[in-house]
Amino acid sequence: MITNNEREAAEPQGTQAMNQNQMHEACNQYLYQFIQIQMNDGTMYQGMLHSFDKDHMYLIMANPNTPQNQAAQSNDNRFFPFFGPFGLFGFPFFGIRWFSPFFPFW
Repeated sequence: MITNNEREAAEPQGTQAMNQNQMHEACNQYLYQFIQIQMNDGTMYQGMLHSFDKDHMYLIMANPNTPQNQAAQSNDNRFFPFFGPFGLFGFPFFGIRWFSPFFPFW
């Protein structure tokens, strides 16, 4: 069993227990950059922070429901065809434990 102290030590520095104003400030700072978020249930996501509003942040991420070859071959009329095999996914602020910059290419 993981204790709260161990969990806090594993989280990136300065990302614990953010209120809504702090979330908005951090979103402004990392807008259009790659970030990693951890949800309250421990699920991790990585993507580019596309936008945010009062209650949600939106990431552009690879769509897990679209196989790579199917996305390349489909000729359907999608509303956002420029995203290709990617999708725009919304995450509610209340469900996010922490988020921080993510550098997948370093």
